[in-house]
Amino acid sequence: MRTRFLAALTTIVLSLMAWNVTPVYAQMEFHGADSFFEKEGIVILWAILKGSTEEDSWVYMKIIQTGQRPVSFQSFGVEAVDPFSNEKAWVVKGETLKKENSVKSIRVSFREKTARRVYFYETSEGFPRAKPAMTVYYLGVPDTAPEFMTERDLEDYFEKAFVRLKK
Repeated sequence: MRTRFLAALTTIVLSLMAWNVTPVYAQMEFHGADSFFEKEGIVILWAILKGSTEEDSWVYMKIIQTGQRPVSFQSFGVEAVDPFSNEKAWVVKGETLKKENSVKSIRVSFREKTARRVYFYETSEGFPRAKPAMTVYYLGVPDTAPEFMTERDLEDYFEKAFVRLKK
């Protein structure tokens, strides 16, 4: 009797795996390998504001709700992660997701905690206990992130990149 039960259970599990069924409660997780990311009504753009040294340089991440889909994310967080020790530190913790959001980190903060995880939550309550509905992870500053000498040029880039996206 027990053998038949295990055989039936194994058959069901293997069948579900073959159909590539994802449980309803599973979060969406994406690798944001490029300086431009778009998914689920969210755009993430990266750029670097160059200083005279690494200690004077800043990495900007612009997170934009496109309005292309119904708003399903209400809050977000950005976590810095050391991929070797898995040590983590919040860069942004439980912020309300507005139409446009900026996250600014000093360039040298990527030396030890090179990875970034951007978490999107469907509610603003219960952060950080609630599981994120979507996660976008980066292993470091994208190689394609453009560098600018002035904040005005950096903001101009963000505006033009978003306009190109709408076309």
